Amino acid sequence: MKAKTELPSSPYPNRFLSAEAAGAYAKEEYGADSYATAIWAAQAPEVRRVLRESQERNPAGRHFDFACGTGRITRLAEEIFAEVDALDISAAMVEVARAEGRHAQFYVGNILESPELCPGPYASITTFRLLLNIDPPLRVPLLTQLHRRLIPDGTLILNLHGNRNSLRHAALRWKAWRHRHDPARDKLMLNEMSQSEVERCLESAGFSTKHVSGIGILPQAVYRWPLSFLWRGLDRWLSGRSFLKPFSIDLLFVCRRKNSPAE
Repeated sequence: MKAKTELPSSPYPNRFLSAEAAGAYAKEEYGADSYATAIWAAQAPEVRRVLRESQERNPAGRHFDFACGTGRITRLAEEIFAEVDALDISAAMVEVARAEGRHAQFYVGNILESPELCPGPYASITTFRLLLNIDPPLRVPLLTQLHRRLIPDGTLILNLHGNRNSLRHAALRWKAWRHRHDPARDKLMLNEMSQSEVERCLESAGFSTKHVSGIGILPQAVYRWPLSFLWRGLDRWLSGRSFLKPFSIDLLFVCRRKNSPAE
C-alpha cells in the first residue's frame, strides 16, 4: 500500500482549524483597514483580468481555488466562471467561505493524501498564501498535483507574500531578535522565499512563469503608524514603480502549464 503524505508540520496550517481562529482570520487579517486587504485590493484587478482571459480562451472551462481559506479568491472566480471548485484543509475556513459563496462547490482535504479530490481538469487554478506556509519538501509535490489538474496550456496564478529581497526581510530579522529569548519563538511566522526560489519550484512542477508583478514596498508595520493614510499612499506610489518590483513584499506569478513535470 502506498504510504500517505503527511500534512505539513509547519505550525501555520494548524492555526485555523477552529471556528474561532477562522472567524478571526476573516475579520482581522482581512479586516477593512488591514495590510492584507490593501495588498489584495491592489492585486485583485490583475487576478480578475487573467481569469477573464482564461475563461475567454475556454468558455466551458472550470476554475479551482486551492487552499481557498475564507474564500476571497473563490468569490472573485465565481464572478467569471460558471463552475468553481474550492478546497482547503481546514473545515472551519471552508465553512466561512461557503457562507459567503454563491455557486462554488467546497471541499475539505489534502490532495497529497487524497489525490482523487477535485481531479479537474481545470482551465485555471489559483492558490494564494500557500508556498511560505508549508514545509519546503512539500512545495513541488503540491504544485505537481496542481499541474495534473490543469488542461494543456492552463493558467496557474499564485502569490508569494514574503519576498526575501524586500524590506520585510529586515523586519523579520528584527522580530526574530526581539523574540530571541521567547519560549514560543518557534511559533513565529518567519518564513520567506525569493522570486527565483518560487520560479525553480514552478519549473520543477512543469510550469513556465509568464509574468510576475509586485505589490507592497513598505513593511506591514508602517500601516499602523500615525498618519497611516500617508504611508499607505506612499506604498501605493512605490508599488507602481516598475524598477522596484524585485523588492516588493508580495509577488504575483502568472504561469502556464507546459511539459509534464519530472518524476
